[in-house]
Order: sequence, then structure tokens, then C-alpha cells
Amino acid sequence: MNKIQEVKERADIVRVAEYFGIHKKQCCPFHKEKTPSFSISQSKQIFKCFGCGEGGDCITLVSKILNINAYESAKQINNILCLGINFGQQTSNYELNKYKQVQQAKEQFEIWHNRTLQILCNYLHNLNKIEKLQEGNIIEYYIDLLIFGTEEDWLWFKKTEERWCKKVEQELRRKIA
Repeated sequence: MNKIQEVKERADIVRVAEYFGIHKKQCCPFHKEKTPSFSISQSKQIFKCFGCGEGGDCITLVSKILNINAYESAKQINNILCLGINFGQQTSNYELNKYKQVQQAKEQFEIWHNRTLQILCNYLHNLNKIEKLQEGNIIEYYIDLLIFGTEEDWLWFKKTEERWCKKVEQELRRKIA
């Protein structure tokens, strides 16, 4: 696999754009306009200006911003996002698969984190006054931990309290039903 393609697969166009001060929807950075026509699609990993017609992927975006070729653009993105791609040697399929597995694990953990936070908030909201006196403090503590805590705090919570969260989820279903 060539390095440019590897960078495209690993990079997130939104993070690249944010590094250069570009938002998902705004006036186009490539021409003057009064109303925003520039848009970034995170799901498709592309950008498009509906005013001037510019569009492409993260490589094209950085190439246009810095006025450099695609290879140099890929190197810049690798450095900006710390993708760990060594431009001096070929990347093995093992390394590429390992990277993809790590990214999938991070995505799954983020899904778990958001879902657990939503469950706890919903459960707290659905407690009656007596239950709030009994359980409210611990639930509020865990909600704060999931909002303001570190990734280490979240990992601790997942390891030690996941069973408790499942019970809370079952109780919430019972309350709502």
C-alpha cells in the first residue's frame, strides 16, 4: 500500500481541517464569499465547496491549503495527527491491521462511554424522591466521572462497575415500561 493511501485510511478529515482552523461548515477558505458554502463530511471523509466547486479528501485539502503536492501533504498529515507512518519504509499488512484494530477498539470504547453516560443520566432523571436520596449521590458521582474524568478513570469504571451499570439499565427499562 502506498503512503498516500495509508494516510487517507488513517486520517480523519475533520481533525486535519480543525488543525488548520477550518470548521465543518463555513465560508470557503479557497475563495471569497459572504454565505457559507464549504462543507466537510466526516462519514465520507471529503470536503466540498458548493460555491467554487473545490472538493476532495484530506490530502487534497492540505495540498490546497499549503500549496504542496500529495506526497508532501501526506507527510504533513502524518506529522500533524501523529499517525506513526514511516515514510522511509513499506508498512506491513500486520502493522496496518494492528492500527485498524486499535482504532476499532477506541471507537467501541467511545460508544460504550456515551451509552453508559446516557443510561446513568436517564436513570437519575427517572428516580423518585426516596430513590434519589438513596442512590442519587453515587449516580451523580459516576456521571461526573464519565464527564470530567480521565480515560484511566473511565477504564477503572468500566472494569469495576460494568455489571452495576447493566443492572441500572435493566432497572431503567423496568421503570420506563
